[in-house]
Amino acid sequence: MSNIKATIVSSELKKIPLLSSLSDDARDSFANKCRWVEYGPDKSVIERGMFDTNVYFIITGTLHVLNYSETGRVITYATLKDGDMFGELAAIDGLPRSAWVCSITPCQMATCPSPAFINLLSGNAEVSLALLKRMSSNIRLLDDRLKDLTLLGAEQRACTELLRMAKPDSEAPGGYVISPMLTHANFANLVGVSRETISRIFRKLREESLIVHNKRGLCIPNRKLLEQRAFL
Repeated sequence: MSNIKATIVSSELKKIPLLSSLSDDARDSFANKCRWVEYGPDKSVIERGMFDTNVYFIITGTLHVLNYSETGRVITYATLKDGDMFGELAAIDGLPRSAWVCSITPCQMATCPSPAFINLLSGNAEVSLALLKRMSSNIRLLDDRLKDLTLLGAEQRACTELLRMAKPDSEAPGGYVISPMLTHANFANLVGVSRETISRIFRKLREESLIVHNKRGLCIPNRKLLEQRAFL
């Protein structure tokens, strides 16, 4: 990696929460072991079964972690965005990739080989603890989604997922926004229903003013009302 590219990656790595505890010198050293990669939308970054142990840090972009059923149905496990990372499981245990990771939007990422990542964890207790907390959070999220699939109907699951994704809206005090919003097809894969079902649910929620689509994404004017619909 050239010095110019290393400097760029090092400055961008400051945006990764997992690496926030590193000193500038430690971050620069780690950046020298990374390389910069870019993907367009709808590209496979990782494929299930691959023997690849690189770790990826997302600088910009949105990706999905997913798998395919025997009938070809897409099952989405998680949505990854700026500041997230993926690939750590194979980097740690050396086993084949357990899922696909596909870009939804154009993505810029820093990627490092497994030995560099393991050395980072071995020499930095704070980074190791941050990784454990992140993995615990992911397990809890998967557990919540499994319970949703088991106990909730399609509309309740859709509302629950919207509530998970929504962030406070700086342009509408008291409101929440999802920006950018996933396509109906991608959101349907995340919830575990057909695209047609999601289109029908969103149309109903719009008619009741529970959600509003605009150029910024999907807005939730009143979170409490949507929560009531999710937990009927």
